[in-house]
Amino acid sequence: MITYLLGLLFLVLLLLLLDGNWRYGLLVMVLIGFAQDPIRKLTPGQPALLVGMVLVAFAGCAFVMFESRGKADLKAMFWAAPEISEWIPLYFLLIILQAANGFLKFTSPTLAVIGSAFYLAPAVGLWVGFRIGLDQTLLRRILALYVFVSVIFAGTVFLSYRGIESPLLSEVGETKFITFRYGFQAVGSCGLWRTSEIAAWHLAAASCLCICLATSIRKTNQQVLLLVMAVGFALMTITTARRKALVLVLAFTAIYSILYSRRADAQAKEQLIANLFGVAGLSYVAYYLLLSGALGDNFNEYLKRASTASGELISRFRDMGYNAGVRAFELSDGIGLGIGAASQTGGLQLNFDVQNQYGSALRYVAESGLGKIVVELGLPGIIIIAMLSFYILQAVRKNFSLLKYLPPSTSILLMGLLAFSLANIPFYLAASQVYSDPYILIVLSLCFGSSLAIPSLLARNQQALQSPPRLQRPLPAMR
Repeated sequence: MITYLLGLLFLVLLLLLLDGNWRYGLLVMVLIGFAQDPIRKLTPGQPALLVGMVLVAFAGCAFVMFESRGKADLKAMFWAAPEISEWIPLYFLLIILQAANGFLKFTSPTLAVIGSAFYLAPAVGLWVGFRIGLDQTLLRRILALYVFVSVIFAGTVFLSYRGIESPLLSEVGETKFITFRYGFQAVGSCGLWRTSEIAAWHLAAASCLCICLATSIRKTNQQVLLLVMAVGFALMTITTARRKALVLVLAFTAIYSILYSRRADAQAKEQLIANLFGVAGLSYVAYYLLLSGALGDNFNEYLKRASTASGELISRFRDMGYNAGVRAFELSDGIGLGIGAASQTGGLQLNFDVQNQYGSALRYVAESGLGKIVVELGLPGIIIIAMLSFYILQAVRKNFSLLKYLPPSTSILLMGLLAFSLANIPFYLAASQVYSDPYILIVLSLCFGSSLAIPSLLARNQQALQSPPRLQRPLPAMR
């Protein structure tokens, strides 16, 4: 039945794209991203390649979008840092060369393709996110759909936590027990998502996006509802037993609070603070009167585990960030082992010679985002990605200064998506496994890419501004 649903989704997507309707195609792509995990669970052998279905849908939407536009508009996209355009060809050349290197070394075209997708999907996603950012109505629809489906999936996480047994509610592969303390072990809840780690990230993302949407609207009832949902999603991350998810929500909240305090007007701040107090009171009452019993006695064990996350953050970033990066550089011999060396590809394996040569060291660095980049791309990759990151952050800084000239609902939403993207960076550097998921990469790149549309949005509205910004270069002309 679910397989037929996926076939129906792809059929609808195909018809939409043949008609040139990439906007609705992106909405279908969001649904495919969610549907691929339960479908994989019910497929014999649970093939890992099924997680790439969303990549196919996304690539189709991006192709039709480019075809309808006829150009990439990179000058407009990188208006705040035009130097980025000079480094992009070097980035793609590096990916091609290291994909060839990986293919020759690992003799697996599938591994090379999947490994390349890790680097290409975010790059294309930034451009697609930029185009979506120019259409604020479409952006809100995509976010609303993502949150709506996440509500359904969060309900299945609760069922998984309560011990309901079903192939749809079990993790893909072997059951992994997590040790909370001596004498107590449990399985992280995953619901319809394929693993508890994937579930934790999506729950955290839904919580953050609810906050973004809530703060960008002025209607009190909608704002309160979204904030309550944000609290609910954050609470459900605890049942996955993945502590990083709750820390991600807190990191986003901290970054967003700083940005929001600098850009939001006084009235919006007062309304938000009042609604936050209301939501806090409702959440407190709801938990103790309704949820404490439903969550069961063991929930305190999950809470205690979540509370220990801060004590392990520094050691985690040291071991899986810096130390893994250094070890990866030693393994790479400076030039990189090639794309695919550190890919998290489930059933796919590196050839025997490579496994025998690098063994556990390669598996160790593969868990680190920094380690993965270094071991696969080597010193050339470090230089190119470092330069791109520098100029992109420079663009972010300049774009942030332009937010005050946009309508409040637009500027606050884009600011929230920017904060969400920035909050994920340190977690990626310290733990890349969850970020090897194509759907997560797409969601993140769309969020970050939308913030690159700020200069172009301002160019559209500059004639209506009473006090337009004084800029060294004219804003990009967009139609």
